[in-house]
Parts: sequence; structure tokens; C-alpha cells
Amino acid sequence: MANFAVIENNNVINTIVAESKTIAEQVTGKTCIEYTDANPACINGTYNGSVFISPKPYASWVLDGSTKQWKAPTPMPITEGKFYDWSEEDLNWKEVK
Repeated sequence: MANFAVIENNNVINTIVAESKTIAEQVTGKTCIEYTDANPACINGTYNGSVFISPKPYASWVLDGSTKQWKAPTPMPITEGKFYDWSEEDLNWKEVK
């Protein structure tokens, strides 16, 4: 069995587990692309012809062209024992208390 993303207009609209791409496409009536843990697909993400891209988490974040991962405008601080959340309003990381 393999995991397939169901694609419509380059958007991932669903996922399916099937024995083959042919079966996945017969069941869904749509184009299906196999995905793996190394290149995961998620519903509402996109497929650019070679990799799956997750939905943009915040308006200010940009897509890293080499990793195809979304990046915050500033790197998240790394402080032992502290956790951070992105604040789109402040365009900065805020410590979670």
C-alpha cells in the first residue's frame, strides 16, 4: 500500500491509501501523486510538479526556494526551557508563558 495525494489544479484536495496509482486514480477520478515521509503532502497544500508545499502559515512568511519550507521573517529564538509562538501582529516571536 502507498500514500497518494489527490490533486486538482495543483492543490491537494484529499489523500488516499491504495495499492497503486492506477487504483487511486480510478477510485477518486482525479490525478494522484504518491507521497512519502521525506516529501509529505497535506490537504490544502500544493504540488508544484516535483514537491509538495504545505499551506502558508502566516502572510509574512516566505517560501525558502531550496527547502520548499515556509520561513518566518526572523528566525525563532532558541532558549533552553522556553517556547515561542509567532505573532503576525508584531512580526516577531513571543515567548509562551
